[in-house]
Amino acid sequence: METGKRVLAFGTHPDDIEIGCGGTEALLAAKGYEITHVILTSGEAGSDKTPPWELGPIREKEAIEAAKVIGAGNVEFLRYPDGLTGFTREMKVDIIRIVRRLKPHTLFIHERNESSLGHQVASELVLEAVQAGSGPWFQEAGGGPWSPEIILGYEVWHPLGDCGLAVDISATLETKIKALACHRSQTAAVRYDEAVRGFARWRGVMSLSGGDAEVFEVIKASQNLLFGSFR
Repeated sequence: METGKRVLAFGTHPDDIEIGCGGTEALLAAKGYEITHVILTSGEAGSDKTPPWELGPIREKEAIEAAKVIGAGNVEFLRYPDGLTGFTREMKVDIIRIVRRLKPHTLFIHERNESSLGHQVASELVLEAVQAGSGPWFQEAGGGPWSPEIILGYEVWHPLGDCGLAVDISATLETKIKALACHRSQTAAVRYDEAVRGFARWRGVMSLSGGDAEVFEVIKASQNLLFGSFR
């Protein structure tokens, strides 16, 4: 598949990608884009009842199920410990290796000012790795230099203050909600899938996009590239 049709999304936890850009990904999947999810941790710390060694595999299965609903054909798990507070050189090499192998045209990651420390760390890790992997460095990661043409930061729990792009997801909102419902270990305790529905409507009204919307921090892209990919 041509690189212009390749999308790579990174999330700290198994449900972050669906919350932040699931509707937009569903739109791209319908256009024939090849979508891969890479999840840094298995979210094993996400319960006060289920022990981590049981919850991690459960959440991975939920993530695979949710990705299928959206149209993402591949899900990879790095299984870093949940509760990221920093990253190592080895983790950076991991990300460089993935980006060079998949050669995505478009990359989704947590926006850079998220309130969650783990989300901030993930964003910094991926963006530093993308920068490092764009040049002839880190030979141990293999492959040749690669840099996505579009990099967008999505919001999860912390609303973006300055949105560079709003995508009308009215046609795929129900797909996004269905994908979020796959994360039963999380929505059983807190119905954040319903919160996401209301938030999408608010974003649509406030961004003047027309219906329901997802908004993004534009980290890298030209307007022509954005319009060509998302319109």
